[in-house]
Amino acid sequence: MREGPFAMNPHGFSRRGFLKLATAALLAGGCRRIRSAGVTLALVNGRLIDGTGTEPLPDAAVLIEGTRIASVGPLARAQIPADAQVLDAVGATILPGLINAHVHAAYNESTLKAWAAGGVTTVRDLGNGGGRSQLFGLRDETRAKPACARLVAAGPMVTVPGGYPMVPWGGSGLTVTSADDARQKVGALLDDGADLIKIALESGATFGREIPMLSPAEAAAIVEVAHERGTLVSAHVTAARDVGAALDAGVDDLAHMVVDDLPDALVERVISAGATWIPTLELWDGVSRKEGIGLDRRAIRNLERYVAAGGRVALGTDYAGYTTPFQLGTPIREVELMLEAGMSPLQIFVAATRNAAQVCNLGSEIGTLEPGKRADILVLEDDPLQDVHALTRIRWVLRDGVVIS
Repeated sequence: MREGPFAMNPHGFSRRGFLKLATAALLAGGCRRIRSAGVTLALVNGRLIDGTGTEPLPDAAVLIEGTRIASVGPLARAQIPADAQVLDAVGATILPGLINAHVHAAYNESTLKAWAAGGVTTVRDLGNGGGRSQLFGLRDETRAKPACARLVAAGPMVTVPGGYPMVPWGGSGLTVTSADDARQKVGALLDDGADLIKIALESGATFGREIPMLSPAEAAAIVEVAHERGTLVSAHVTAARDVGAALDAGVDDLAHMVVDDLPDALVERVISAGATWIPTLELWDGVSRKEGIGLDRRAIRNLERYVAAGGRVALGTDYAGYTTPFQLGTPIREVELMLEAGMSPLQIFVAATRNAAQVCNLGSEIGTLEPGKRADILVLEDDPLQDVHALTRIRWVLRDGVVIS
């Protein structure tokens, strides 16, 4: 019989019986969402995938105090307070909340709630043409609501007059006309509250046309301002010929896997630069189904080669970035396509947690289950390393330490 502080509770119940009773009490009567102030919440008995890429830890315990993780480790060594509220995760898998690092149309409370209920506790919106004060105000309002996915907001995409996304889609972006203009406007965008900057580097090859785009000086000025302000820059690219421009500027991630030939030398250059690639395979799958072309196959082949070479990937789907349907909530189609590209389940989970947190500029806050980080946690009924579709079989979701589903 296991010894230690969890062997028997003060009332004499068996350890397993106590856990079941405590779990039932916590979840009954609408108490899923609130626990007593100052009381530790303990997730125990689960298989732990911590998001760092290390092998799972069986019979783990995660202790949560307030919004933060207090400790993570084997249950046998956990120091669980006598008044802790306990969730028994026996048979379940505990992992960080998922992050979708490339979405659009996220400035909507019901949409954010749907993501959170599906285990996606953070999303990064990479382009919206609405009023900045309204967009960032809604972001701040919903961040205070644990039932909503945490919104990381870029605001409008930075581009040039007549550039992408106005061509070919219409809509609007934040247009700049010189390096000095870019510095001023991007500085103002950050002053308004943007969490990061998204730039368009789309010369039109994927669309069979020429599209004007940021000059090297303009792109470099944008990255310089963002990095001086402690934030990151994501670059829209869809063709290999534009990746070099993104790397020359010093961007932090590439939004979309390219869908033309990807030279080995360019793969190595992306890796050497330390950039992260967000493949958005669900986008390319939808485009290919609608248009009857094989862009999805090209994207998958390119991702496979990039990963085999040691490239870093973050999960993002481009939700609402095209006219085809996208999955709202658990991004299982993206996961399936990443598997087709040769990524292991553990690599995919790292892409959807730690790596995605890094491109959100929140690597010190979320993305892994480590002491001091925010308690964004997904508890699954089954083992997703054996079947990735276990991601859809959710027992609990926690955001900032609150059980929301």
